[in-house]
Amino acid sequence: MFYLHKILPFFLSPLGIILIFLIASFFFKKRFFVFLAFIVLIVSSNPIVGNYLMKKLEHPYKPISSYSISKADAIVVLSGVLKKIEIKNNIKYEFGEANRFLSSIDLINQNKSNKLIFTAAKIPWLKNRKPEGNILKNKAISLGVPSEKILVTENVTNTYEESIAVTKLIPKNSSIILVTSAFHMDRSKYLFEKNGFDVTPFPVDFRSSATDMSIFSFLPSLGAMKKVSRFIKENIGRLYYRMFL
Repeated sequence: MFYLHKILPFFLSPLGIILIFLIASFFFKKRFFVFLAFIVLIVSSNPIVGNYLMKKLEHPYKPISSYSISKADAIVVLSGVLKKIEIKNNIKYEFGEANRFLSSIDLINQNKSNKLIFTAAKIPWLKNRKPEGNILKNKAISLGVPSEKILVTENVTNTYEESIAVTKLIPKNSSIILVTSAFHMDRSKYLFEKNGFDVTPFPVDFRSSATDMSIFSFLPSLGAMKKVSRFIKENIGRLYYRMFL
């Protein structure tokens, strides 16, 4: 099922649809499929379209101050923060998106909870990659967070497993401050509430923008296509969990 979740969004993404149309044009010798591929490329790479869909994903969440958050039983930080750099035998872990981690440090330093929980995401086919939660725990300790305040889940591969793993560390009826990207918050909040947690969302890593219209708003952009792909992938996840959980 994990592999299906990773593969299916590709074939429903702009790049996957373009590839399917081009393959169809080759086998059926129809230029119409090339035209369809071109239309998908132009629309999906438009910054206006990408930004609009990203705003839809992030709705209704807005950036909030950590000082406005009430104290909870635990701060839960979902994985998706680190990237692995490996050149020959040299391995280093760097922040891809540091907002989840840095926000959690702010929250724990402001005494919003006595527990900080990192999830130990580990992708099955990356055998020599350390679980993310263990790396983040060590980093948090180096920044002055007491080790006794930090918990790490068992290894997990997706958001659903993260929500289950947290129930093994704290009671299901606990109040939690859930820290994840704004576009990912809707699905995450649903899964943690499904497991009985009282969830206070703390969205970070906003990717939509309120930039003024300019000539660049009409030029094709790989960033825009990435936002459209994210919109499709995230909605597939939302639909799946609401149908089967």
